[in-house]
Amino acid sequence: MAQRNSGVLIVAGLIPALILTLVFSIILLGGSDEDTMCLPGSQQPGVTIDPESVPNTPIAGYEHEQLVNAAHIIQAGKELDLSVRDQTIGVMTAMGESSLRVLDHGDAVGPDSRGLFQQRANGAWGSYEDRMDPFTSATNFFKAMMEIEDRDTLEPTIVAHRTQRNADPYHYTRYWPAAVAVVEGLSGVEGIANGEQPVTSSHYSLGDVKPQTAVVANTVGPMFGIKTVGGYRESAHDPEGHPSGLALDFMTNDIPNGRATADQVAQYLIDHADELGVDYIIWWQQIWSADRADEGWRPMADRGSDTQNHYDHVHVNIKPDATGAAVPGCEPTTGGQVSPEGWAQPAAGPITSGYGMRQDPVTGSFTRLHAGTDFGGGGDGGPIWAAQDGVVTDVYTDSSGGWTIDVDHGGGLMTRYKHMWADGVLVSTGDRVSAGDQIGRVGSSGHSTGPHLHFEVHVDGSPVDPEEFFADIGITLG
Repeated sequence: MAQRNSGVLIVAGLIPALILTLVFSIILLGGSDEDTMCLPGSQQPGVTIDPESVPNTPIAGYEHEQLVNAAHIIQAGKELDLSVRDQTIGVMTAMGESSLRVLDHGDAVGPDSRGLFQQRANGAWGSYEDRMDPFTSATNFFKAMMEIEDRDTLEPTIVAHRTQRNADPYHYTRYWPAAVAVVEGLSGVEGIANGEQPVTSSHYSLGDVKPQTAVVANTVGPMFGIKTVGGYRESAHDPEGHPSGLALDFMTNDIPNGRATADQVAQYLIDHADELGVDYIIWWQQIWSADRADEGWRPMADRGSDTQNHYDHVHVNIKPDATGAAVPGCEPTTGGQVSPEGWAQPAAGPITSGYGMRQDPVTGSFTRLHAGTDFGGGGDGGPIWAAQDGVVTDVYTDSSGGWTIDVDHGGGLMTRYKHMWADGVLVSTGDRVSAGDQIGRVGSSGHSTGPHLHFEVHVDGSPVDPEEFFADIGITLG
Protein backbone atom coordinates (compact mmCIF):
# COMPACT_ATOMS: atom_id res chain seq x y z
CA MET A 1 0.00 0.00 0.00
CA ALA A 2 1.42 3.34 -1.02
CA GLN A 3 1.92 6.06 1.55
CA ARG A 4 1.70 9.76 0.71
CA ASN A 5 0.41 13.05 2.10
CA SER A 6 -2.79 14.28 0.58
CA GLY A 7 -2.13 17.92 1.36
CA VAL A 8 -5.74 18.27 2.50
CA LEU A 9 -6.63 18.13 6.17
CA ILE A 10 -9.99 16.51 6.73
CA VAL A 11 -11.29 17.25 10.19
CA ALA A 12 -12.83 14.19 11.77
CA GLY A 13 -15.70 14.38 14.16
CA LEU A 14 -16.53 12.42 17.23
CA ILE A 15 -18.33 9.26 16.54
CA PRO A 16 -19.92 6.64 18.66
CA ALA A 17 -18.52 3.39 19.60
CA LEU A 18 -22.17 2.35 19.67
CA ILE A 19 -23.28 0.87 22.83
CA LEU A 20 -22.91 -2.41 21.17
CA THR A 21 -19.54 -2.49 22.76
CA LEU A 22 -21.19 -1.34 25.92
CA VAL A 23 -23.47 -4.05 26.87
CA PHE A 24 -22.70 -6.59 24.33
CA SER A 25 -21.00 -8.58 26.92
CA ILE A 26 -19.11 -11.26 25.11
CA ILE A 27 -20.87 -13.85 27.19
CA LEU A 28 -24.08 -12.63 25.60
CA LEU A 29 -22.95 -11.89 22.12
CA GLY A 30 -20.00 -14.12 21.39
CA GLY A 31 -16.32 -13.52 20.75
CA SER A 32 -14.57 -10.41 19.56
CA ASP A 33 -13.54 -11.89 16.24
CA GLU A 34 -15.23 -9.93 13.47
CA ASP A 35 -16.86 -13.04 12.07
CA THR A 36 -18.54 -13.94 15.36
CA MET A 37 -19.25 -10.48 16.73
CA CYS A 38 -22.98 -11.11 16.63
CA LEU A 39 -22.94 -14.85 17.04
CA PRO A 40 -23.31 -15.99 20.56
CA GLY A 41 -25.06 -17.59 22.12
CA SER A 42 -25.81 -21.12 21.95
CA GLN A 43 -22.13 -21.67 22.66
CA GLN A 44 -22.56 -19.94 26.02
CA PRO A 45 -24.70 -22.06 28.36
CA GLY A 46 -27.67 -20.56 30.13
CA VAL A 47 -27.57 -19.46 33.74
CA THR A 48 -29.67 -20.76 36.63
CA ILE A 49 -31.47 -18.46 39.05
CA ASP A 50 -33.75 -19.42 41.91
CA PRO A 51 -36.67 -16.94 41.93
CA GLU A 52 -36.88 -17.43 45.71
CA SER A 53 -33.36 -16.06 46.10
CA VAL A 54 -33.85 -12.77 44.24
CA PRO A 55 -32.54 -9.94 46.45
CA ASN A 56 -34.77 -7.08 47.47
CA THR A 57 -32.55 -4.51 45.79
CA PRO A 58 -33.20 -2.83 42.42
CA ILE A 59 -31.20 -3.66 39.32
CA ALA A 60 -31.21 -1.25 36.37
CA GLY A 61 -34.27 0.46 37.87
CA TYR A 62 -36.36 -2.74 38.17
CA GLU A 63 -37.80 -3.61 41.59
CA HIS A 64 -38.07 -6.94 43.43
CA GLU A 65 -41.37 -8.13 41.93
CA GLN A 66 -40.11 -7.40 38.42
CA LEU A 67 -36.79 -9.13 39.10
CA VAL A 68 -38.58 -12.25 40.37
CA ASN A 69 -40.45 -12.35 37.07
CA ALA A 70 -37.16 -11.99 35.23
CA ALA A 71 -35.83 -14.94 37.24
CA HIS A 72 -38.81 -17.04 36.13
CA ILE A 73 -38.04 -16.14 32.52
CA ILE A 74 -34.39 -17.07 32.94
CA GLN A 75 -35.33 -20.39 34.53
CA ALA A 76 -37.77 -21.18 31.74
CA GLY A 77 -34.95 -20.69 29.26
CA LYS A 78 -32.65 -22.87 31.30
CA GLU A 79 -35.21 -25.69 31.38
CA LEU A 80 -35.22 -25.60 27.58
CA ASP A 81 -31.40 -25.69 27.53
CA LEU A 82 -31.18 -22.27 25.90
CA SER A 83 -28.17 -19.97 25.88
CA VAL A 84 -27.67 -17.00 28.16
CA ARG A 85 -28.23 -14.77 25.14
CA ASP A 86 -31.58 -16.44 24.51
CA GLN A 87 -32.49 -15.96 28.17
CA THR A 88 -31.58 -12.29 27.94
CA ILE A 89 -33.69 -11.85 24.81
CA GLY A 90 -36.62 -13.23 26.81
CA VAL A 91 -36.05 -10.72 29.61
CA MET A 92 -35.64 -7.89 27.08
CA THR A 93 -38.90 -8.82 25.36
CA ALA A 94 -40.87 -8.89 28.62
CA MET A 95 -39.39 -5.51 29.53
CA GLY A 96 -40.65 -4.11 26.24
CA GLU A 97 -44.09 -5.72 26.57
CA SER A 98 -44.96 -5.32 30.24
CA SER A 99 -42.02 -3.75 32.09
CA LEU A 100 -41.59 -7.20 33.69
CA ARG A 101 -45.04 -7.16 35.26
CA VAL A 102 -47.80 -9.76 34.92
CA LEU A 103 -50.46 -7.53 33.39
CA ASP A 104 -54.10 -8.57 33.51
CA HIS A 105 -55.05 -6.24 30.67
CA GLY A 106 -54.11 -5.52 27.07
CA ASP A 107 -54.07 -2.37 24.99
CA ALA A 108 -55.93 -0.84 22.05
CA VAL A 109 -54.05 -3.00 19.57
CA GLY A 110 -54.50 -6.20 21.57
CA PRO A 111 -57.25 -5.89 24.18
CA ASP A 112 -57.02 -9.64 24.85
CA SER A 113 -53.26 -9.50 25.52
CA ARG A 114 -52.15 -10.71 28.95
CA GLY A 115 -49.15 -11.42 31.12
CA LEU A 116 -45.42 -10.70 30.94
CA PHE A 117 -45.30 -11.10 27.16
CA GLN A 118 -48.74 -9.64 26.39
CA GLN A 119 -49.71 -12.88 24.67
CA ARG A 120 -52.98 -12.96 22.75
CA ALA A 121 -55.99 -15.24 23.35
CA ASN A 122 -55.62 -16.87 19.95
CA GLY A 123 -54.75 -20.35 21.14
CA ALA A 124 -51.07 -20.05 20.26
CA TRP A 125 -50.01 -19.08 23.77
CA GLY A 126 -52.11 -21.44 25.88
CA SER A 127 -54.91 -20.70 28.29
CA TYR A 128 -55.50 -17.53 30.27
CA GLU A 129 -53.85 -19.22 33.24
CA ASP A 130 -50.82 -20.09 31.08
CA ARG A 131 -50.45 -16.52 29.89
CA MET A 132 -50.71 -15.16 33.43
CA ASP A 133 -48.10 -17.56 34.82
CA PRO A 134 -44.54 -16.12 34.44
CA PHE A 135 -42.78 -19.47 33.99
CA THR A 136 -45.35 -20.97 31.62
CA SER A 137 -45.73 -17.85 29.50
CA ALA A 138 -41.94 -17.56 29.23
CA THR A 139 -41.71 -21.23 28.25
CA ASN A 140 -44.24 -20.69 25.47
CA PHE A 141 -42.39 -17.58 24.32
CA PHE A 142 -39.10 -19.48 24.15
CA LYS A 143 -40.66 -22.41 22.31
CA ALA A 144 -41.89 -20.00 19.63
CA MET A 145 -38.55 -18.22 19.58
CA MET A 146 -36.72 -21.51 19.02
CA GLU A 147 -38.49 -21.75 15.66
CA ILE A 148 -36.78 -18.57 14.42
CA GLU A 149 -34.27 -19.58 11.78
CA ASP A 150 -30.66 -18.47 12.39
CA ARG A 151 -31.67 -16.57 15.52
CA ASP A 152 -28.08 -16.54 16.82
CA THR A 153 -27.03 -14.37 13.89
CA LEU A 154 -29.91 -11.89 14.21
CA GLU A 155 -30.09 -8.74 16.32
CA PRO A 156 -31.89 -9.49 19.60
CA THR A 157 -34.69 -7.09 18.72
CA ILE A 158 -35.30 -8.89 15.43
CA VAL A 159 -35.46 -12.25 17.22
CA ALA A 160 -38.04 -10.80 19.61
CA HIS A 161 -39.97 -9.17 16.77
CA ARG A 162 -40.19 -12.36 14.74
CA THR A 163 -41.46 -14.18 17.80
CA GLN A 164 -43.93 -11.52 18.96
CA ARG A 165 -44.76 -9.88 15.61
CA ASN A 166 -44.58 -6.40 17.09
CA ALA A 167 -45.45 -3.58 14.71
CA ASP A 168 -41.99 -2.02 15.18
CA PRO A 169 -39.11 -4.48 14.66
CA TYR A 170 -36.78 -2.24 16.67
CA HIS A 171 -39.13 -1.65 19.58
CA TYR A 172 -37.08 -3.85 21.90
CA THR A 173 -33.62 -2.38 21.24
CA ARG A 174 -33.87 0.17 24.02
CA TYR A 175 -34.39 -2.57 26.62
CA TRP A 176 -31.32 -4.63 25.77
CA PRO A 177 -28.85 -2.80 28.09
CA ALA A 178 -31.17 -3.18 31.08
CA ALA A 179 -31.85 -6.83 30.23
CA VAL A 180 -28.12 -7.55 30.21
CA ALA A 181 -27.74 -5.77 33.55
CA VAL A 182 -30.60 -7.76 35.09
CA VAL A 183 -29.39 -11.15 33.86
CA GLU A 184 -25.84 -10.50 34.97
CA GLY A 185 -26.98 -8.93 38.23
CA LEU A 186 -29.29 -11.80 39.17
CA SER A 187 -26.92 -14.55 38.14
CA GLY A 188 -23.84 -13.01 39.72
CA VAL A 189 -22.04 -13.83 36.50
CA GLU A 190 -19.48 -11.22 35.67
CA GLY A 191 -18.96 -13.16 32.50
CA ILE A 192 -16.09 -14.97 30.92
CA ALA A 193 -15.30 -14.56 27.24
CA ASN A 194 -13.69 -17.66 25.81
CA GLY A 195 -12.73 -18.60 29.34
CA GLU A 196 -10.79 -15.48 30.24
CA GLN A 197 -12.19 -11.98 29.75
CA PRO A 198 -14.45 -10.48 32.42
CA VAL A 199 -17.73 -9.06 31.21
CA THR A 200 -19.64 -6.11 32.59
CA SER A 201 -23.07 -4.84 31.75
CA SER A 202 -21.91 -1.27 31.38
CA HIS A 203 -18.86 0.79 30.57
CA TYR A 204 -19.30 2.73 33.79
CA SER A 205 -20.04 2.24 37.49
CA LEU A 206 -23.29 4.18 37.56
CA GLY A 207 -24.90 2.85 40.71
CA ASP A 208 -28.67 2.53 40.99
CA VAL A 209 -29.72 4.57 37.97
CA LYS A 210 -32.87 4.20 35.92
CA PRO A 211 -32.72 2.09 32.75
CA GLN A 212 -33.08 5.12 30.49
CA THR A 213 -30.20 6.83 32.32
CA ALA A 214 -27.92 3.85 31.82
CA VAL A 215 -28.74 3.80 28.12
CA VAL A 216 -27.75 7.46 27.73
CA ALA A 217 -24.49 6.94 29.65
CA ASN A 218 -23.49 3.94 27.62
CA THR A 219 -24.59 5.47 24.34
CA VAL A 220 -22.95 8.88 24.69
CA GLY A 221 -19.89 8.12 26.82
CA PRO A 222 -18.14 5.74 24.41
CA MET A 223 -18.90 8.04 21.48
CA PHE A 224 -16.61 10.70 22.85
CA GLY A 225 -14.03 8.65 24.69
CA ILE A 226 -15.35 9.62 28.12
CA LYS A 227 -13.52 7.62 30.80
CA THR A 228 -15.62 8.57 33.82
CA VAL A 229 -19.39 9.03 34.09
CA GLY A 230 -21.04 9.76 37.42
CA GLY A 231 -24.50 8.33 38.06
CA TYR A 232 -26.45 7.70 41.26
CA ARG A 233 -25.42 9.90 44.19
CA GLU A 234 -27.66 10.16 47.23
CA SER A 235 -25.93 13.26 48.57
CA ALA A 236 -26.66 15.44 45.53
CA HIS A 237 -28.86 18.49 46.08
CA ASP A 238 -31.24 17.93 43.16
CA PRO A 239 -33.74 15.27 44.35
CA GLU A 240 -34.93 14.66 40.77
CA GLY A 241 -31.39 14.17 39.53
CA HIS A 242 -28.63 11.97 40.94
CA PRO A 243 -30.59 10.73 44.00
CA SER A 244 -33.38 9.56 41.69
CA GLY A 245 -31.05 7.83 39.28
CA LEU A 246 -31.94 10.33 36.55
CA ALA A 247 -28.71 12.32 36.21
CA LEU A 248 -25.27 11.80 34.70
CA ASP A 249 -21.96 13.66 34.86
CA PHE A 250 -19.75 13.20 31.80
CA MET A 251 -16.31 14.05 33.22
CA THR A 252 -13.98 15.68 30.69
CA ASN A 253 -11.16 16.86 32.94
CA ASP A 254 -9.27 13.59 32.52
CA ILE A 255 -9.18 13.42 28.73
CA PRO A 256 -7.21 15.42 26.13
CA ASN A 257 -8.95 18.50 24.70
CA GLY A 258 -11.53 18.16 27.44
CA ARG A 259 -13.39 21.38 26.82
CA ALA A 260 -13.72 20.81 23.09
CA THR A 261 -14.97 17.30 23.75
CA ALA A 262 -17.43 18.52 26.36
CA ASP A 263 -18.78 21.08 23.88
CA GLN A 264 -19.48 18.24 21.50
CA VAL A 265 -21.05 16.05 24.18
CA ALA A 266 -23.38 18.90 25.14
CA GLN A 267 -24.28 19.59 21.51
CA TYR A 268 -24.95 15.90 20.85
CA LEU A 269 -27.27 15.78 23.86
CA ILE A 270 -29.12 18.83 22.53
CA ASP A 271 -29.35 17.48 18.99
CA HIS A 272 -30.74 14.15 20.27
CA ALA A 273 -32.71 15.46 23.24
CA ASP A 274 -36.02 13.93 22.16
CA GLU A 275 -34.50 10.55 21.34
CA LEU A 276 -32.50 10.38 24.58
CA GLY A 277 -35.17 11.86 26.83
CA VAL A 278 -33.04 14.83 27.93
CA ASP A 279 -34.65 17.16 30.48
CA TYR A 280 -31.83 19.69 30.92
CA ILE A 281 -28.05 20.06 30.54
CA ILE A 282 -25.56 22.09 32.60
CA TRP A 283 -22.14 22.93 31.13
CA TRP A 284 -19.65 25.77 31.63
CA GLN A 285 -21.90 27.59 34.08
CA GLN A 286 -24.84 27.56 31.66
CA ILE A 287 -28.13 25.65 31.50
CA TRP A 288 -30.05 24.34 28.49
CA SER A 289 -33.58 22.99 29.02
CA ALA A 290 -35.57 20.90 26.57
CA ASP A 291 -38.81 22.71 27.42
CA ARG A 292 -37.09 26.08 26.86
CA ALA A 293 -34.98 25.08 23.89
CA ASP A 294 -35.87 28.24 21.98
CA GLU A 295 -33.97 30.25 24.63
CA GLY A 296 -30.72 28.35 24.05
CA TRP A 297 -28.09 28.37 26.78
CA ARG A 298 -28.97 30.45 29.84
CA PRO A 299 -26.44 31.75 32.40
CA MET A 300 -26.20 29.92 35.72
CA ALA A 301 -25.35 31.64 39.01
CA ASP A 302 -21.79 31.20 40.25
CA ARG A 303 -21.69 28.21 42.60
CA GLY A 304 -18.04 28.49 43.61
CA SER A 305 -15.74 25.73 42.40
CA ASP A 306 -15.02 24.55 38.87
CA THR A 307 -16.90 21.33 39.55
CA GLN A 308 -19.94 23.11 41.01
CA ASN A 309 -19.95 25.44 38.02
CA HIS A 310 -19.64 22.42 35.70
CA TYR A 311 -16.39 23.51 34.07
CA ASP A 312 -14.98 19.99 34.27
CA HIS A 313 -18.02 17.96 33.28
CA VAL A 314 -21.29 18.00 31.38
CA HIS A 315 -24.30 17.30 33.60
CA VAL A 316 -27.52 15.95 32.08
CA ASN A 317 -30.86 15.17 33.69
CA ILE A 318 -33.07 12.56 32.03
CA LYS A 319 -36.85 12.76 32.07
CA PRO A 320 -38.58 10.27 34.40
CA ASP A 321 -40.85 9.03 31.61
CA ALA A 322 -38.07 8.67 29.03
CA THR A 323 -37.79 5.28 27.41
CA GLY A 324 -34.10 5.56 26.56
CA ALA A 325 -32.27 5.80 23.28
CA ALA A 326 -33.06 3.31 20.59
CA VAL A 327 -29.78 1.48 20.28
CA PRO A 328 -28.96 -1.65 18.37
CA GLY A 329 -28.73 -5.05 19.94
CA CYS A 330 -26.12 -6.15 17.48
CA GLU A 331 -24.41 -4.93 14.38
CA PRO A 332 -26.96 -2.94 12.34
CA THR A 333 -28.04 -4.45 9.07
CA THR A 334 -28.61 -1.23 7.08
CA GLY A 335 -25.04 -0.91 5.84
CA GLY A 336 -23.60 -3.37 3.37
CA GLN A 337 -27.02 -4.07 1.88
CA VAL A 338 -27.28 -2.92 -1.71
CA SER A 339 -30.27 -0.88 -2.87
CA PRO A 340 -32.05 -1.62 -6.15
CA GLU A 341 -30.12 1.31 -7.59
CA GLY A 342 -26.82 -0.35 -6.72
CA TRP A 343 -25.80 1.74 -3.68
CA ALA A 344 -24.89 0.74 -0.12
CA GLN A 345 -24.45 2.72 3.06
CA PRO A 346 -20.73 2.93 3.81
CA ALA A 347 -21.04 2.11 7.53
CA ALA A 348 -23.49 1.74 10.37
CA GLY A 349 -24.91 4.91 11.90
CA PRO A 350 -25.71 7.03 13.65
CA ILE A 351 -24.40 10.16 11.96
CA THR A 352 -22.97 12.60 14.48
CA SER A 353 -21.26 15.12 12.26
CA GLY A 354 -22.38 16.25 8.83
CA TYR A 355 -20.88 18.10 5.89
CA GLY A 356 -20.17 21.82 6.29
CA MET A 357 -18.23 24.43 8.24
CA ARG A 358 -17.54 23.53 11.86
CA GLN A 359 -15.14 24.06 14.74
CA ASP A 360 -12.12 21.76 14.78
CA PRO A 361 -13.11 18.93 17.18
CA VAL A 362 -9.50 18.19 18.11
CA THR A 363 -8.19 21.68 18.84
CA GLY A 364 -11.45 23.61 19.16
CA SER A 365 -9.54 26.63 17.89
CA PHE A 366 -10.79 27.37 14.39
CA THR A 367 -13.54 26.72 11.88
CA ARG A 368 -13.07 24.97 8.56
CA LEU A 369 -14.89 22.79 6.06
CA HIS A 370 -15.77 19.30 7.20
CA ALA A 371 -15.82 17.78 3.73
CA GLY A 372 -17.75 14.63 4.55
CA THR A 373 -20.16 12.80 6.84
CA ASP A 374 -19.10 10.89 9.97
CA PHE A 375 -20.60 7.52 10.90
CA GLY A 376 -20.39 5.65 14.19
CA GLY A 377 -19.77 2.50 12.20
CA GLY A 378 -20.34 0.12 15.10
CA GLY A 379 -17.26 1.35 16.94
CA ASP A 380 -13.63 0.42 16.64
CA GLY A 381 -13.32 -2.46 14.19
CA GLY A 382 -16.80 -2.07 12.72
CA PRO A 383 -17.19 -2.83 9.01
CA ILE A 384 -16.79 -0.24 6.25
CA TRP A 385 -18.54 -1.00 2.96
CA ALA A 386 -17.98 0.25 -0.57
CA ALA A 387 -20.82 2.61 -1.43
CA GLN A 388 -20.86 1.68 -5.14
CA ASP A 389 -19.08 -0.54 -7.66
CA GLY A 390 -15.67 0.83 -8.50
CA VAL A 391 -11.89 0.56 -8.49
CA VAL A 392 -9.62 1.40 -5.55
CA THR A 393 -7.43 4.15 -6.96
CA ASP A 394 -5.38 4.91 -3.85
CA VAL A 395 -4.67 3.68 -0.32
CA TYR A 396 -2.56 6.10 1.71
CA THR A 397 -2.07 8.11 4.89
CA ASP A 398 -3.01 11.77 4.75
CA SER A 399 -0.95 14.63 6.19
CA SER A 400 -2.12 13.75 9.71
CA GLY A 401 -1.42 10.04 9.42
CA GLY A 402 -5.00 9.02 8.80
CA TRP A 403 -5.39 5.92 6.65
CA THR A 404 -7.54 6.65 3.60
CA ILE A 405 -9.14 4.65 0.79
CA ASP A 406 -10.25 6.31 -2.46
CA VAL A 407 -12.63 4.46 -4.79
CA ASP A 408 -13.34 5.66 -8.34
CA HIS A 409 -16.83 4.84 -9.60
CA GLY A 410 -16.47 6.37 -13.06
CA GLY A 411 -18.24 9.34 -14.57
CA GLY A 412 -16.38 11.79 -12.35
CA LEU A 413 -17.63 10.18 -9.12
CA MET A 414 -15.26 9.18 -6.30
CA THR A 415 -15.82 8.18 -2.67
CA ARG A 416 -13.31 8.47 0.18
CA TYR A 417 -13.13 6.49 3.45
CA LYS A 418 -10.91 7.68 6.32
CA HIS A 419 -9.44 6.90 9.75
CA MET A 420 -8.96 3.13 9.55
CA TRP A 421 -6.04 1.72 11.48
CA ALA A 422 -3.30 0.29 9.25
CA ASP A 423 -4.57 -3.25 9.79
CA GLY A 424 -8.13 -2.08 9.15
CA VAL A 425 -7.46 -1.42 5.45
CA LEU A 426 -8.72 -4.51 3.62
CA VAL A 427 -8.11 -3.51 -0.01
CA SER A 428 -5.15 -2.46 -2.16
CA THR A 429 -4.72 -0.01 -5.00
CA GLY A 430 -6.13 -1.51 -8.19
CA ASP A 431 -8.69 -3.75 -6.50
CA ARG A 432 -12.16 -3.91 -8.04
CA VAL A 433 -14.96 -3.68 -5.46
CA SER A 434 -18.72 -4.05 -5.59
CA ALA A 435 -21.31 -2.05 -3.66
CA GLY A 436 -21.62 -3.53 -0.17
CA ASP A 437 -18.20 -5.19 -0.18
CA GLN A 438 -16.32 -4.72 3.07
CA ILE A 439 -13.23 -2.67 2.28
CA GLY A 440 -12.10 -1.70 5.76
CA ARG A 441 -12.68 -1.58 9.50
CA VAL A 442 -13.47 1.53 11.54
CA GLY A 443 -10.52 3.07 13.36
CA SER A 444 -9.25 6.39 14.67
CA SER A 445 -6.00 7.12 12.85
CA GLY A 446 -4.94 10.64 11.99
CA HIS A 447 -6.86 13.79 12.92
CA SER A 448 -9.51 11.99 14.93
CA THR A 449 -10.84 11.99 18.46
CA GLY A 450 -12.52 8.59 18.44
CA PRO A 451 -13.30 5.57 16.27
CA HIS A 452 -15.52 6.43 13.31
CA LEU A 453 -15.73 6.48 9.53
CA HIS A 454 -15.32 9.81 7.77
CA PHE A 455 -16.98 9.40 4.38
CA GLU A 456 -16.72 11.78 1.42
CA VAL A 457 -18.35 11.96 -2.00
CA HIS A 458 -16.48 13.84 -4.76
CA VAL A 459 -18.10 14.86 -8.05
CA ASP A 460 -15.75 16.04 -10.79
CA GLY A 461 -12.98 16.55 -8.24
CA SER A 462 -14.93 18.54 -5.65
CA PRO A 463 -16.49 17.31 -2.38
CA VAL A 464 -20.27 17.44 -2.05
CA ASP A 465 -22.58 16.80 0.89
CA PRO A 466 -22.93 12.98 1.09
CA GLU A 467 -26.33 13.15 2.78
CA GLU A 468 -27.72 15.39 0.04
CA PHE A 469 -26.11 13.28 -2.67
CA PHE A 470 -27.63 10.07 -1.32
CA ALA A 471 -30.99 11.76 -0.72
CA ASP A 472 -31.10 12.63 -4.42
CA ILE A 473 -30.91 8.92 -5.25
CA GLY A 474 -33.55 8.03 -2.67
CA ILE A 475 -31.32 6.80 0.18
CA THR A 476 -31.20 8.18 3.71
CA LEU A 477 -27.79 7.81 5.32
CA GLY A 478 -27.37 6.93 8.98
